[in-house]
Order: sequence, then structure tokens, then C-alpha cells
Amino acid sequence: MLYAEDLTVGQRFPFRSYLLEEAEIIEFARRYDPLFIHMDPEAAAKGPFGGLIASGLQTLAIYQRLIVEAMWEQVAGVAGAGIESRFLRPVRPGMTLTGHAEIAALIHRPERNNAVVTVKSQITDGTRQVLSVSLDAVIHSRAGHRQP
Repeated sequence: MLYAEDLTVGQRFPFRSYLLEEAEIIEFARRYDPLFIHMDPEAAAKGPFGGLIASGLQTLAIYQRLIVEAMWEQVAGVAGAGIESRFLRPVRPGMTLTGHAEIAALIHRPERNNAVVTVKSQITDGTRQVLSVSLDAVIHSRAGHRQP
């Protein structure tokens, strides 16, 4: 387990690769974002993006999965405090998404036995960035952490 004292500004957590298939895009859209650009390949081909694209919310959900696997499963986190995201390019069926998270800032709060960490992440299609995320989270200090 990594605690606030174990983290440093500039520390990176690489993400695994995630292949996004058309069926997954359509399934997500039907449940959560039923716009034609996300669930109807034929209509989407005539739309503003020239084809089917993933919902930005789905791209964020994939980011969440990747950052949990790469970072949060090993960091003694308490809770997220805020998130800011930018959708930079459409995410299309067949894209393999990857990226990394990097510690951008770390403010230790010994009086609370924790720290606030700012994590900046990017998701790419292997060559070009499709999503940027800045996340603030509260992380336990070693001294203040109690096992559940």
C-alpha cells in the first residue's frame, strides 16, 4: 500500500491498454447516453463525426477503470475531491486506449493525517491524446491510516 509519504510529484502510473469495440459503445449508449452518434452506426455515418463515436461519459468510465487498476488499488485513498476533464478527440470503435496518471501536486496535511493529491492523466489512442483529466483526491498518511 502506498501512503501520502510514498508519493512524489512527477511519479507516473502507466495504464494498460483497453480495446473499445463497437458493441460496447452501443450497449453503453443504449443504457446511459442514447444519442444517435453513439448507438446508430448508419445514422452516425451521416452525422457530424462521420461515424459512430463513444460517449464522453463512457470514455471517462474507461479512464476510471484504468486509473483504479494502475493507481488506486495500491494507494491508500480516502475519496475524490474534484475532477476536471477535457474531451480532445472522438473515441471510435476499434481504438485501443491507454495512457498514464502523474502526480502533479501533493499537499501534506499532518493535522488531518492525510494529503491532497492532484493527479493529471491522459488517455491516448496510442498516438494522439483523446482525453485529459485532472483529479484531486485525499490520500491517507501512514500515521493516520486505520485498516478497515
